[in-house]
Amino acid sequence: MHGHTYYSKDSRLRPRAIVRRARAMGLDALCITDHDEIGGAFEIAGLGTMPIIVGEEVRTSEGEIIGLFLRERIAPGMSPEETIAAVRAQGGLVYVPHPFDTYRGSRLQPAALERIVDQVDILEVFNARNLRRWQNDAALAFATRHRLLMGAGSDSHTSYEIGHAYVDVPAFDGPQQLLAALASGVPTGRLTNPLVHVLTRLDRTLKSVDPSPTRSV
Repeated sequence: MHGHTYYSKDSRLRPRAIVRRARAMGLDALCITDHDEIGGAFEIAGLGTMPIIVGEEVRTSEGEIIGLFLRERIAPGMSPEETIAAVRAQGGLVYVPHPFDTYRGSRLQPAALERIVDQVDILEVFNARNLRRWQNDAALAFATRHRLLMGAGSDSHTSYEIGHAYVDVPAFDGPQQLLAALASGVPTGRLTNPLVHVLTRLDRTLKSVDPSPTRSV
């Protein structure tokens, strides 16, 4: 439910490599959620090889919020409430990633999460890139307390990470059916080797030198 392509500033993953790895890991569908971009999701969807949910990990003024089932890119920098309104205007779903990863400055700030919790469709209760298991445990407890639907994501920036976290759900078609499916979904995951963060920093550096989205890994 949370993955990146070379359209993100810190990934060089190309669409065909993502699909190959996803199929090898037994995944049936993917949410592609690049940082402040949706072009990668549309490129993978255009391959026609597996169902793709177009998403975007949007940098709001108080941390990141993911919109799912988008048709158009949402501009970064707005407030959480404005970002949620932009997602809703497209008929999309609001997904909050890695809410308790205290090492990650991009997480949605606690005060903002409390403020918009009634507008959240899905809370990520397992992020494979979190460095500590308690961070996912805290998200699970929060989702349980607020009776939120639960998501899980590999947050993959490299092919190695794809499939490290996922949700088993019944078949669905569209946002409302996904919500219904998640009611009986089973989030599953394992933490990724922390060294992937080093690779992400390397990719960010390489792309700052050559920002063209043509690199391949």
